[in-house]
Amino acid sequence: MSAAPAEEDGKGGKRNEAAGDAGTWGAVRTLRQSHPAVRFLLLGVFVNQVGGFVQPFLVLYLVWRGFSTGQAGIALTAYGVGTIAGVMFGAELADRLGPRRTIVLAMACAATLTAAVPMIGNYHVVVAVIAASGAMIQAYRPASLSLLTDLVPEERHVMVFSMNRIALNLGATVGRLFAAWLVTVSWNLLFWVSGLASLAYALIAVIALPRDGTARAGAADSGEAGDSGKTGEAGDGAVPGRAGYALIVRDVRFMLFLLAMFLSAAIFIQSFVALPLSMKEAGYSPTAYTWVITLSAAAIIALELLITRFTQRWPAWLAACAGLLLLGCGQAMYVAPQYVPLLVAATLVGVLGTMVGGPTMWTYPAKLAPPGSKGRYLGLTQAAFGLGSALGPVIGTFGWDALGNRVWLVWGALGLLSTLAAAVAMRPRAEPARHSAPTATPTP
Repeated sequence: MSAAPAEEDGKGGKRNEAAGDAGTWGAVRTLRQSHPAVRFLLLGVFVNQVGGFVQPFLVLYLVWRGFSTGQAGIALTAYGVGTIAGVMFGAELADRLGPRRTIVLAMACAATLTAAVPMIGNYHVVVAVIAASGAMIQAYRPASLSLLTDLVPEERHVMVFSMNRIALNLGATVGRLFAAWLVTVSWNLLFWVSGLASLAYALIAVIALPRDGTARAGAADSGEAGDSGKTGEAGDGAVPGRAGYALIVRDVRFMLFLLAMFLSAAIFIQSFVALPLSMKEAGYSPTAYTWVITLSAAAIIALELLITRFTQRWPAWLAACAGLLLLGCGQAMYVAPQYVPLLVAATLVGVLGTMVGGPTMWTYPAKLAPPGSKGRYLGLTQAAFGLGSALGPVIGTFGWDALGNRVWLVWGALGLLSTLAAAVAMRPRAEPARHSAPTATPTP
């Protein structure tokens, strides 16, 4: 790993020129000073996400093939369940096999399964393969995030995780535009090109990523390991060494953190569930909703790295709580969507919340995990977010039917609840007071 230059301080020790201001580094400097594999890892995430258009177009594809809308909906649900299971499976693989092997295996399996869908005629087999492909497509994520934390010093984790989010969002945006052109040629190309993208990521991992075990060792040798030698900062129930799930679920503070992550996902997904319903009732056209979503995506791509340059210096609990509070406030502001300025302000406030708190929340579990359990902690975090994204639409439509626009106040209150959960989970504990040894009383 490319270490920052060190110089003798004249007293037999060394000082690191970059360590003092690493918390102020931007994206470009972070990339320059990081292991070259970090760039390839982010490139692989982007390439895979460019081909990640199966889920958004799955229902339309299956209806095109002659299946009913109900069957298509079941297949989409199976895909979603598969993604959650895949994250957990990938977390276990990352801890047992290592990140690089996990990425190669997951992406190779995803490429094979995804490309096979157009060649299967039986509906039940199609659903099974779609669920399995969804699992493999997501199984790489805990390994990818774990490897990022091994290759980058801890003070740069927030920035590099923000760059990972940008790679995901930019890849998704490019991919959906690309998919819109592919379907004009052939619907089957969606799955074949998606499979090629996963295969490309597997090849990048084989060629450019360090062998398992060498990333952490190299970082430790240069004094840059993000968590080398760390025994974890988890709360109740956390123990040094590899933690099993039975011990992790007894970690009360981490469970509260997962609750905050679950609620943040359920709240955020309402921009794609309740917001179009709310705007439709207010008299807006579908084009207006498209502009609102485009504004949100453009703000993330344009501003997140700039904002992260400042928030990476904040305490983790402060960045997370500020982000969740802004997200909840933005959702509550949708209560009166008929006013255009308020609608735009609500969108910007909500997306600002995701930019302020998102990178810190995604990197935080790596700080909690004992050595050998990082994949599990990151996997559970991904699973909590995925579960919130899966249940959020069901809760959102039910809430909309029952309350109408007043449901936005409920989502705002849940934003406050997630803020409180994160505050309790992430606030550092007061260290026990260190008393100096008592001075001997002179004998009279």
